[in-house]
Amino acid sequence: GLWGLVNNAGVSTFGEVEFASLDNYKKVAEINLWGTVRVTKAFLPLIRRAQGRVVNTTSMLGRMVSPSRSCYCISKFGVAAFSDCLRQEMYRWGVRVILIEPSNFVAA
Repeated sequence: GLWGLVNNAGVSTFGEVEFASLDNYKKVAEINLWGTVRVTKAFLPLIRRAQGRVVNTTSMLGRMVSPSRSCYCISKFGVAAFSDCLRQEMYRWGVRVILIEPSNFVAA
């Protein structure tokens, strides 16, 4: 089995909803949301066998929104929802699902 899996991918774009292209929404979701789902599904049988852990990193913007960040926010909301569902499904197998939601980091 595999003891742990950490999903930490994240890309972002900026732009108000009216001006953000659908391609931007798709690109961000493809990495942030669907990448997390794909990798988790690929390794979940090994994690379950070892009663391991899945750690998903989202963002504070996965729980609250910010103007001009809708592409990013909806992808991270999706990862948070996915993690919550997975946590409930994996409980009976002894698999822990942890969601890390860091704040904004600004380099000095």
